[in-house]
Amino acid sequence: MSEIEVLADQSDIGQKGTVVRSHVIKKILRNPLGLVAVVVLAFMILLAIFANLLAPFDANFANVGKALASPDATNILGTDSVGRDVWSRLVFGARTTLLSALLCAAVAVGIGLPAGLIAGYYAGKFDGVAAWVVNILMALPGIIVLLTVRAAFGPSVWISMIAFGILISPGYFRLTRTAVQSVRNELYVDAARVAGLSDWAIISRHIFSVVRAPIIIQTAIVCGVAISIQSGLEFLGLGDPSVATWGVMLSEGFKNVYLNPSLLLWPALAIGATIGALVLLGNAVRDALEDAEKIKPAKRGSVQASNGRTAPGRAQTTAVEAGTEHHLVKVSHLGVGYPRLTDPSRRSLTTCPSM
Repeated sequence: MSEIEVLADQSDIGQKGTVVRSHVIKKILRNPLGLVAVVVLAFMILLAIFANLLAPFDANFANVGKALASPDATNILGTDSVGRDVWSRLVFGARTTLLSALLCAAVAVGIGLPAGLIAGYYAGKFDGVAAWVVNILMALPGIIVLLTVRAAFGPSVWISMIAFGILISPGYFRLTRTAVQSVRNELYVDAARVAGLSDWAIISRHIFSVVRAPIIIQTAIVCGVAISIQSGLEFLGLGDPSVATWGVMLSEGFKNVYLNPSLLLWPALAIGATIGALVLLGNAVRDALEDAEKIKPAKRGSVQASNGRTAPGRAQTTAVEAGTEHHLVKVSHLGVGYPRLTDPSRRSLTTCPSM
């Protein structure tokens, strides 16, 4: 192989990850539902980031003499029952609500994903103990646990979302464990073991790619569920009224629905749009990743050497594939074996079929 071709191959290896990521982003943006989801979530995230600049008042600043006021130049969405600016509470509520949903998803992924990878790949005692703990967590009534946590630690949205993340981590565990068990004995994983790759390299390079798309869609759904649970608890009056969230605003609007229905409208729209965008984005990312796995590198033509002739290595390979030359080496009855020490029931050598 010529020096030019070697440099081209190295360039392709270095740019492979960038090409795949670029393709995924393009596929998401070309998907109409994915584009809508990205726009909605970007709008909500910008509201949360620039809340201090966009909000004319503090979230808890109250003008009692202007309670339940209609929209005007000062209060563009009006005020609530104690004179707090609705727009200011809406943008500050976006920050708290989105961060708490991300916290819940991070806790669930941080517990369920590593445990599922280890249990699915190694099995054994860890798998049994982890499955036992998961069954206990899934048997617990979630609402009762959240109410108990609220009674013990107070109406903190952060502690509630951490507790809820622990409760839903079994979903990640089972999803990851099942996916890993389905591929841990595949031929390409066996080939990686024969090649001498460590368990960590096999899990990160070959196993994790199998669970990546399900984890993404699961995380998007979990963020939406976390927003729903948080808003539901606060709608029932179990949240912290001093912290501006969409759930607290929803509860406030329901109490005054006959006096000012718009108080109920704005947080409901924000919650519905965000949850819908998360679900649509998860599906769009999953579809883009699945399409990226099907992409094959384009075939390159023959690389001309500096003297104008075709590289000899490529010419010989093409000739062999075309059947114009005889095989230089012919091997028969070849077997490759290696010990399967990780599985007690399969300690004997595993040998590939004869060739």
